Amino acid sequence: MDIPMTRRQGFTLVETVITASILCMLALVIVPLLLHSTRFFLLNRTRVELQRDARSALAVITKTLRQAQSSTIVISQVNGQPYYSQIAFSDVGGVSFVYRQTGTVLQETRGAQTRTLSDDLRFLNFYFPRSDDMTIVSVSLTLEKAIYEGKTKALHVATERVRVMN
Repeated sequence: MDIPMTRRQGFTLVETVITASILCMLALVIVPLLLHSTRFFLLNRTRVELQRDARSALAVITKTLRQAQSSTIVISQVNGQPYYSQIAFSDVGGVSFVYRQTGTVLQETRGAQTRTLSDDLRFLNFYFPRSDDMTIVSVSLTLEKAIYEGKTKALHVATERVRVMN
């Protein structure tokens, strides 16, 4: 006489160990992959943000600098900041402008109003590339932003020469 098989309930130890080892192997592969993809995303997002901010700030500076009166341009520095990190001038309408680095902030002062162009400034530099032509001003800008685990991403915008039209 055959004894009917009873229904099995649960899993055997061997099945449990095999399942656990497969899950561990998957975790060993998936976790580094997720970390790498997250870091890649953060790095690219930061790079795009820095490019956008740098282009925007440089466009504002060059636009107003082109309208400057060349006889009013003064390149100097704010105390405790890099050399040649401030430029002051008046435009053809008589409005005074100042662009300067204050710590990690790029500021524009137009008349009596001051606004921030970027909070991620690492280096700002203005200079006359030719001593015989004071109507050309070079602007150099480097932005830097934290990305992850104490690491940062820096972006140097190539020096742009601006011809002062007045």
